[in-house]
Amino acid sequence: MVSIKVWDNVSDKFDTYKKDVWYGAADNIYTVWPVFLKYIKKHYKHPKNLKALDFGCGTGMFCRELLSLKFNPVGIDVSPKMIKIAKKHLGKKVKYLVGDSKTALKLAKKEGKFNLITSIMVLQFIKNIKPALKQLAGSLEKGGHIIFVNHNPKNLSERKARLKFNVAQTGNIVKIYSKSAQEYSKILKPLGFVKTMEKYLHSPDFIKKHHIEKTKSPKYMLLAFKKAL
Repeated sequence: MVSIKVWDNVSDKFDTYKKDVWYGAADNIYTVWPVFLKYIKKHYKHPKNLKALDFGCGTGMFCRELLSLKFNPVGIDVSPKMIKIAKKHLGKKVKYLVGDSKTALKLAKKEGKFNLITSIMVLQFIKNIKPALKQLAGSLEKGGHIIFVNHNPKNLSERKARLKFNVAQTGNIVKIYSKSAQEYSKILKPLGFVKTMEKYLHSPDFIKKHHIEKTKSPKYMLLAFKKAL
């Protein structure tokens, strides 16, 4: 798959353990992570020994945050090079696997369903998102939450990046399959989910200075759903 090669090619850019973190990865850390963590702390008062999946975990650093909250985290990513970096840093404490939503479902059937699923800047790159979300839904325990973030479709439209995406401005191009909050709700509602959060986030000023694109719309669309059925 071309997309796997692309993510392998840019794995160094997304190595958040480096001293000088690429601004795009730093943007996720400073803009998105605090909202994720606040939501998780609100909905999981006693997470000790609960299972969490970071889907599309990249180099695996968000699993460290889940670990600090007392979850038992698992990281899954399609990029072998990303997973190699993740294992280098946290492989003794976190289970990291090369794979996709099918891998998550297989693991859930074997070892038990997850109580929480997180996904940061991943779902928008999956062409067949309906079956992928169905597999993730099947991997999640009833009462569990899935929280994810993508580029805001309006922001992508302003940047004229609706159909393709230049990853980390490296010349590595992947297709992007942008969907609105309403479209995600339409997919997840029949699977027994109710929407619990919808937020649109601007990057902080110290990150914005790195961006070439000048847009009015918030960069990120963050959504969360609870599996009620």
